Amino acid sequence: MAKRKSSKVLPETKLLLDLVVKGMQERKAQQITVLDMTDVPNALADYFVICTGTSDSQVDAIADSIEEEVYKAVQSNPAHKEGKT
Repeated sequence: MAKRKSSKVLPETKLLLDLVVKGMQERKAQQITVLDMTDVPNALADYFVICTGTSDSQVDAIADSIEEEVYKAVQSNPAHKEGKT
């Protein structure tokens, strides 16, 4: 039987969540929601952060802002991104 992950949020995970939310807020994202998936078996990620925007250009700006915030803080680019074209 597989070990269950601890529900405690690691400091680096908390930092990343905060940076993603900050990037969204910088571009006026709406309905920002953080979904904790740590108790979901075989989930693709521990957390999903979801928001809405009012136009395609705002959604693109939100995505760019998230990347900028994360890169400024931890000098790390996304491993993979999809859907901007």
